Amino acid sequence: MPDQTGASAAASRIAVLDWGWAETLLALGLQPMAVAEAPLYGDRVVVPALSRETIDLGLRSWPNIELLRSLKPDLILSQAGYGVSQARLDEIAPTLALPLYSAERKPLAAAERALKEIAAKTGREQVATEYLQQSDARLEAIAAEAKKYDGRPLLIIKFTDDRLVDIYGAGGLFDDILKRLGIQNAWNGATNNWGFATAGLDAIARYPEARIIIIEPGPPGTFLKSALWQSLPAVRNGRVTMIPPTWVFGAFPSAMRFAEVIRRGLDLA
Repeated sequence: MPDQTGASAAASRIAVLDWGWAETLLALGLQPMAVAEAPLYGDRVVVPALSRETIDLGLRSWPNIELLRSLKPDLILSQAGYGVSQARLDEIAPTLALPLYSAERKPLAAAERALKEIAAKTGREQVATEYLQQSDARLEAIAAEAKKYDGRPLLIIKFTDDRLVDIYGAGGLFDDILKRLGIQNAWNGATNNWGFATAGLDAIARYPEARIIIIEPGPPGTFLKSALWQSLPAVRNGRVTMIPPTWVFGAFPSAMRFAEVIRRGLDLA
């Protein structure tokens, strides 16, 4: 087994431009020195938590390059195909630009590959192996509990305002997890490479038998009490579940968090 302590120390100053890789690094037991949009991470990703000392690098799509350069990181983690190019980042420090949401449309598999690659780069291979073994066992346990679920498909939505929602389907992280749990995703419409479609409430109405899963925060104001919302068949029949914030564009830790919040939300325990 490689010397994990020594290898990690060689890359102890790690800057991360993507929250999926930040949570992956944390799952491997390493705290990033700096993360893009660090203050928002706690609201959107929630866990695993960043240290309060984490430096904010600015926007994920366009971080503060001068600040990044001044920090002299040993390693930069970024998402391939998003934000600043690897070539430009390589001028600052060695960069690992890994794909997550791409034309392959298999983010859970991409997240697992990336976790192993980040572990190899930081000398945490054994930690990664144990983490994935524990995660697989946990998913199997939740899938076993899900066998007692009533089988109603889930329509997973996140409000962008009081008229539009993002609906998560094929190509998304949550869809991958639903497949692992043996629960059907109601949405069978087209999705982009990030695994979602943006639509109006009429799209929800087309799935009257579904159970609606709302990812917090919900819509602004009192919209959920409005006649428009209350007229939806699933709402009228009490088939709406609100789940706490879960990062829809995350990596393996976000996938595991979604599995746990769905377990609680559907009362599978």
